[in-house]
Amino acid sequence: MKIGNIEYIQKEISRKDEEIKIEQPRIYFGLETDEIIATNAKNKQEYDYTDENGTDYTSTYKGEAGLQLGFLDKLILAITKGDLNLAFSNEITKDSKILMNRNIITRAKKALPYLIYDENPYTVITEEGKIVWVIDAYTVSSQYPYSQYTAIQHDGIKENINYIRNSVKVIVDSYDGTVSYYITDRTDPIAMAYRNIYETLFVDLDEEIPEDIASHLVYPKFLYNVQTEILKVYHNVKPDVLYRGDDLWDIAKYNSVKSTKSTGTYMTPYHTMIKTPDGEQFGLVQIYTPNEKPNIISYLVGSTIQGSNQLKLYKFSADSNIVGPMQLDKQIEEDEVIASELETLNTTGTKLAKQMIIVPMEHTLLYVEPIYQTMLNESEVPILKKVIVASGNKVAIGDTLVKALENLLSQYAVAIEVENTEDVEGLIEAIIKANKNLTDSNNNNDWEMMGKDVKKLQDLIASLETVKIEEDKKKEQLDKMTNQTNIENTNSANEINIVNP
Repeated sequence: MKIGNIEYIQKEISRKDEEIKIEQPRIYFGLETDEIIATNAKNKQEYDYTDENGTDYTSTYKGEAGLQLGFLDKLILAITKGDLNLAFSNEITKDSKILMNRNIITRAKKALPYLIYDENPYTVITEEGKIVWVIDAYTVSSQYPYSQYTAIQHDGIKENINYIRNSVKVIVDSYDGTVSYYITDRTDPIAMAYRNIYETLFVDLDEEIPEDIASHLVYPKFLYNVQTEILKVYHNVKPDVLYRGDDLWDIAKYNSVKSTKSTGTYMTPYHTMIKTPDGEQFGLVQIYTPNEKPNIISYLVGSTIQGSNQLKLYKFSADSNIVGPMQLDKQIEEDEVIASELETLNTTGTKLAKQMIIVPMEHTLLYVEPIYQTMLNESEVPILKKVIVASGNKVAIGDTLVKALENLLSQYAVAIEVENTEDVEGLIEAIIKANKNLTDSNNNNDWEMMGKDVKKLQDLIASLETVKIEEDKKKEQLDKMTNQTNIENTNSANEINIVNP
């Protein structure tokens, strides 16, 4: 049934064949609850909800939060907040409760302003049927010795730090606004110092986050984004590699719009279910490529297990050639069947947009690229029209994810040609750099480093030889095709001359 713009598609929410009971669904403290409100006003019930039959229901606030104030206190509050209705409204009685600081992030900052609070909190339903907010809080510093600096943005400012930990979880009751601070990393000296200063603010160290909440904790994106940037350089901590910058990575890119000339858009981390060699888990995923190369070299998984954040990097072998998002997009645009289906969507008055999600599946990757169509000058709401999926050396398209996966496993799948990402010019530059490194090692009488440099130089020369052979074969095939075309054109011309003397 439709009521306004709301369409009810399900009455209850179930989990594992068990109905989720929400005893207190009303949210008085949240992310968009910025204004002061007065509950239990005179002769007024609060609007609660409208059911699927169109019946309106009301309720009365029974929580512990709120201030019951006399006239003088209400007057002072009204002057302070610039709202005289708080003092002179006939609807606010001595039984009314005035709720302030209802924005949960603002509320947490009021209690402990020295932490950085994640701007993307999430809700969890407890076994008691309550809705609580989980806010990730961070301790940071710019004074940690011998540590790399990075820039972060929070609260509208940009700050350079070289230390960050997600050591504190803040639990806020959405109904009564109760705030509980839990320390989840007791090896963090900054968090422990705050705990010693504000003993009554933090939950006792002997108490863990309740299991019904801890089991739903997820890896925070704010921390993850900082770590993914640092790992582009510091995934290999060998001093010689770091000093020379021999093993740099970059975040994978994909084409967010239909354009073969696009420089690409960096992939953003996303939560998804994955199946790694370590088993199934729910976590954040980010994909890496070698610097200035399109092929995938590794992926990073951030997951929270039993309330503890865990970060694991999965690397492919250096000689593997895993197709990257930009390479896949190029293959898709060059395939006539898939390109023709996408072209039917690219009509006048519309705009197409794409997104790329790569899901690790044990020892392979599943690429999922939804295609959205936006009707310009209308609602301008993106609508899912097609889904492209790929795995291994196959790619397929369908109207839905299920249909696309079915096509991927059928004869409708299209073969992917995985190109070698090495090129002669790039290898020559790498050989020149490796030779300079060898000269430096020789001048410094660093025999251990000389051995590594010689090995690196030999590997690069071997790669150059392989790529040169491949390019010569392609050139030879192209020359044969060109010669054959010239012969056919000559024969055709001769035939015309004979028929028409």
